Amino acid sequence: MTCFEVHKYYPSSKFQTTPHRGSSWIHQIVAAAVVTTMFVATSAFADGVAVPVTLGGVIHPDSDDTPAFTPDGNTVFFDRSEGPHKTVMIAHRVANHWSKPEVASFSGQWFDQDPVVSSDGSYMLFNSDRPTQPGEKPLTQNYFGGGVTAPGANIWRVDRTTHGWGKPVWLGAIVNSDVFIDFASIAGDNTLYFMRWNAEGKTMQFWRSAYKNGQYQSPERVILGKPSETLHDPAIAPDQSFIVFDSGRIKGGLGRLKIAFRDGDHWVSPLILGMISTRICHGDHIPRRTGTMSTSPEIQASGRSRSIPG
Repeated sequence: MTCFEVHKYYPSSKFQTTPHRGSSWIHQIVAAAVVTTMFVATSAFADGVAVPVTLGGVIHPDSDDTPAFTPDGNTVFFDRSEGPHKTVMIAHRVANHWSKPEVASFSGQWFDQDPVVSSDGSYMLFNSDRPTQPGEKPLTQNYFGGGVTAPGANIWRVDRTTHGWGKPVWLGAIVNSDVFIDFASIAGDNTLYFMRWNAEGKTMQFWRSAYKNGQYQSPERVILGKPSETLHDPAIAPDQSFIVFDSGRIKGGLGRLKIAFRDGDHWVSPLILGMISTRICHGDHIPRRTGTMSTSPEIQASGRSRSIPG
């Protein structure tokens, strides 16, 4: 579950991502932590290969993933695995040094993972198996691993307050319509993208729920490429002009990192992100700052290297 580092080339403001060794199956894009200064490593490359990001020892490559930063770059959330348990952690940057990570105020008891922060930093979302109603049991599912019972997941929201972070609030049944609703990604207008299991096809699918007048709307399926393809971990651009995700199953059950661009009201055929699709960090989120993502020859040849809106 190791993360990667990114090199920023001046003065062109182009960003190039490179893989590193020892990572697990992916995730979300690299355009993400890419512009965040904590992930920019101008001297950490040897022969074009990046080394794991640790933020000065805050992130442990073997147990931590899904880093999510507040807009000012001074707070990071991530999840930490300890045996069969997962916890959302939080650390702060003070005077260019990261504090010792602590269990987030809303985590610690349940199986919590995949934090993501909204573009304005006013709230964050995460997945949890915690009971959705008082007195109920935690969520479970048997969709994977040969039917073995494992933690379920629903999406919860925590608002930022003047004193830190508030209490988790279940996102509601419109979004959380199953015992496994996973990996939220938030667009700039608060539209929500997430994963949901399709029992009939035995695949993961992406869904999109617009946010209007303080309410999530009925989700619409997001089809990227073949409708039967299993998809994981959506990472939506702030303006929803492109999405990066894990697609299909290859050796070891892992997928390939792909990118798809929006053209009007539909998505064009996804493109494989070349060499970086095999080994990168699971769970980064696309940033709000502006830059240009430089990826594989396939992407460059397509003419679809695109700016990341701020």
